[in-house]
Amino acid sequence: MQMDEKEELKQELQQELQWVQYRQKILDIMKEKLLQMKQLARKAKQANLTAGELEEINARLNNLATQVRALDVESRRTEDGKILE
Repeated sequence: MQMDEKEELKQELQQELQWVQYRQKILDIMKEKLLQMKQLARKAKQANLTAGELEEINARLNNLATQVRALDVESRRTEDGKILE
């Protein structure tokens, strides 16, 4: 392997590591939002709530779900715009 090839490979691996670290941070944020959703669902199930309170919880759940989906899609994108599975 020539020096240029080694340097190029090193740079590619560093970029991949940065992406993995970024993705991990986003996954941690998603985990927190999912835990919030779980708590809201438990509250809705266990408490004797009014229809208005249930609507509010449902709106919050939908908002959190939208945020989780958006974070997931965005964090799968690499610098060149590709989406990773």
